[in-house]
Amino acid sequence: RVLRHNLRNEVDVVKSHAEQLDRDDEAVDPIIDAADRIASLGQQAHRIDRYVSETAEDVTVDLDAVVRSALETVEADEADVTVSAETPASATLTTNRRALVGALESVLDNAVSYAHSAVTVTIESRPDGYVVRVADDGPGIPDSELESLDAGTESPLQHSTGLGLWQLKWAVTTLNGELSFDTTKGTTVEIVVPDRAEERTVS
Repeated sequence: RVLRHNLRNEVDVVKSHAEQLDRDDEAVDPIIDAADRIASLGQQAHRIDRYVSETAEDVTVDLDAVVRSALETVEADEADVTVSAETPASATLTTNRRALVGALESVLDNAVSYAHSAVTVTIESRPDGYVVRVADDGPGIPDSELESLDAGTESPLQHSTGLGLWQLKWAVTTLNGELSFDTTKGTTVEIVVPDRAEERTVS
């Protein structure tokens, strides 16, 4: 919390001073863009911390409604990407809503950011919950990024370029779900979201 607060304050200082510079200077926009990226890292770190350290009560959610709400948060129009969703008429389950929203926003934002022209979201029912698949026609997530996730840690020679995929990983872990990637053609991310009500029934 202290780190995020200090990051935000210092980023605001950088941006406010940069915005006072001559906007014709080619160095101004990169400074502001870098400050925005730093602020975004702070927000992502905060979300991950909440998944790991905070306890949230499970609630009943409409998965279709959560997916469509998450889609509204991504900038598909600005990215000139067509997003389509194929969902069942009813898709309710009991789960951690905060982690579910975080996982969906993370995977959708990544898909829209890197897709060439199209993103497809599908929801498929299964006995113990649902499977959410997000497919894009972009270049595919680099192997180095996925290797860091598989290893569960980062090293100087094996690391990701941000916290987006880590946010996705920890959110899915919080859901007791499963996460997989297929980069054969574009990127398809599959998230298995178990129904916590079913888990309690079985136990």
